[in-house]
Amino acid sequence: MQVNQVPAKFAGEEPPRSSAHRFHRRILLPETGPTSLLQLLVVSFASLFVEVLLIRWIGTEFRLFAYIQNLTLVACFLGFGLGCLRVSSRPSYLFDFWSLSFLVLVIDVPRRDWKVVLDLIASGLSGSSEFSVWAVANNGATIINFLIGAAMVSGILLLVIATMVPLGAWVAFCLESSKRPVVAYGVNLLGSLMGIWGFAGLSFLKLAPIFWFALAFSLLVVMQPRLKQIGSAGCILIGACLLFLGLDSRSPAKTVWSPYQKLQLFAWPEQNYQINVNNSGYMSIANLSPENLRKNPELAQRYAAGNSYDAPFRFVDKVGNVLIVGSGAGNDVAAALRHGADHVDAVEIDPAIYNFGLTLHPENPYKSSRVRVILDDARNYLRESNGSYDLIIFGLLDSHTQSSNMSNMRIDNYVYTRESFQDAKRLLKPTGVLVLKFEVRAPHEWMGQRFFALLGAIFARPPITFHCEQVASLFPASVFMESPSPSLWFRAASPELASFVSQHPTSYALGASDVEPTTDDWPYLYQRTRAIPKMYWSLSAILLLIAFALVRKSFPLRKGPIWEFFFLGAGFLLLETQMVSRLALYFGSTWLVNCIALSFILLVLVAATVVVEKRKSISLPPIYGTLVASLVAIYVTPWSRLPLGSRAIGSFLVAAFAAPLVCAGIIFTERFKNARGNATVFGANVLGAVAGGLMQNLSFILGMKALLLVAASLYAIAGVASLFNPSSTISGSPAAQSSP
Repeated sequence: MQVNQVPAKFAGEEPPRSSAHRFHRRILLPETGPTSLLQLLVVSFASLFVEVLLIRWIGTEFRLFAYIQNLTLVACFLGFGLGCLRVSSRPSYLFDFWSLSFLVLVIDVPRRDWKVVLDLIASGLSGSSEFSVWAVANNGATIINFLIGAAMVSGILLLVIATMVPLGAWVAFCLESSKRPVVAYGVNLLGSLMGIWGFAGLSFLKLAPIFWFALAFSLLVVMQPRLKQIGSAGCILIGACLLFLGLDSRSPAKTVWSPYQKLQLFAWPEQNYQINVNNSGYMSIANLSPENLRKNPELAQRYAAGNSYDAPFRFVDKVGNVLIVGSGAGNDVAAALRHGADHVDAVEIDPAIYNFGLTLHPENPYKSSRVRVILDDARNYLRESNGSYDLIIFGLLDSHTQSSNMSNMRIDNYVYTRESFQDAKRLLKPTGVLVLKFEVRAPHEWMGQRFFALLGAIFARPPITFHCEQVASLFPASVFMESPSPSLWFRAASPELASFVSQHPTSYALGASDVEPTTDDWPYLYQRTRAIPKMYWSLSAILLLIAFALVRKSFPLRKGPIWEFFFLGAGFLLLETQMVSRLALYFGSTWLVNCIALSFILLVLVAATVVVEKRKSISLPPIYGTLVASLVAIYVTPWSRLPLGSRAIGSFLVAAFAAPLVCAGIIFTERFKNARGNATVFGANVLGAVAGGLMQNLSFILGMKALLLVAASLYAIAGVASLFNPSSTISGSPAAQSSP
């Protein structure tokens, strides 16, 4: 029997490995010496990629997080910061794949009714009709319901936090073991930038979450190539996670993941379809073609009696040039063509929804030569357009997601503000008509009262208002109609139309109410008054309790520069969210605008690291002063009143935000350099971002712009703290001591 012998020159040594393994051990994961910048780049990419993955996927599959996405963001920051504080050596794994896999097994149970169960659990945290969570029942928050909801949300948040802890520890370890912390921080920013665009690329390709998670697990293997160290149980769990994700994509519906949301297409008889968004009913494709109505005379009679798509045309004298914002899969466009529109401009933000209408709508409205499709944010089009329309229709734009991972706004909030309706009025011809349709549901009738009061104030006449029930696959809606000309009311006074309005009343009073009007500064359509919703209080309390329990033993309260870095993190989070939100107003709430805005922020920070690296020392008090002054200047500048186009104002606003971003970047990088890349101050900065994320809810009371003053105050406090800790040096960090 032949026995393989180890060559003598390898006796007592580890046998030679493949070239890929040698690259991995010597370059990507060196055993000794300073960490490689390539390793830091990969870890930084993974940090942003996994963070955005968690925010997007949880917000899609658990409806509560769809409307409060910054809750997941804050939980990610908390886990990342906790990892920074607890770093002592290189972590065993890139991220906690156990927690990530359990998240999938809990949320993505392959049963169609499981999402309903999650919604019922979440409803226990609300207990108020002052805040509208679309399609989530509000049964009142009994103590039992609240405790069940709190336990479920706490468990999910803990799994999110646990997933991110190793990523924070990895980044902190890389920064501390680097001989040039400023350069390392710049690499961290570049890796983060790559992570943003990496996920954006997958979203642009409409790839399902199984591909997102597969890439994340691939990065895990890259940083931990020996599967035996992950263990058989770990491999089985990862396999189960991917299996659950794969089973979810094999539902009876055709599932498409657009850059904005999860879309499920269900086929109904006679070429009718239902489109679900994020697992709930959202819109339909209705077959009102002459051929179908001839075959179904009873259905034709029901349609003719009044539906929310055709009824408004009864009041319109001339259907010439039509604008439809939120054209969806084409039902509104088809209605305009049926009623003789000469030309239709159809604005839809989601290319996947448009594609459904283009390929499946039985009336083929998007293939008509009279239709021009604009794939853009509705508000951005209203601001930029110089068209002149006989009819403007606001389709059923109810949002199921937020405009950005950094924001507490829904994607349609800027469409329903006073300024937006004023833009629409500007585009109307003197005798033109504006039609607003919205599905007002109990107990949130105050939303209809808001539209009635807001439109009445803008057009100086109360809108003609009626309600149409659902007819077959056409959804119900309250309909509000306005015009600059009194001719609309003259037509509405005719016996036929007056009878129609009286026979289709709304279920709520239309008089004056105490509902807060929505503006560009306070665009919270789904909230009744200026107050932080009870659900936000509940969720913030849960998150704060978790943060206190996890951080209290790791956060060095009495160490000098900790609080300076903490307030720098809180101020920067508010600065970042303000920039993203304001640019969405002037450039649109599209996924591309959000990616570009975040990329601009990261590139400005990279430029700041270059400045700090080339200077031996920088006096920070003047920069602190410039930072605070620039934020105040942005606040007091009346941007919307400038006699410029939307894009021009947005460009000037970008330039204005560049000043505080550069200052904030220089301050942090200089102080981080003085701290010698210490992981503790980096962790304190991230935990400050957690506080900033919770402070963002102050905009529900103060408005969006006021957060600039809050950010300025936080930076002023950080500046004062810096005067008491000029060196910013912390000694004794385990990771620092282990670095050569």
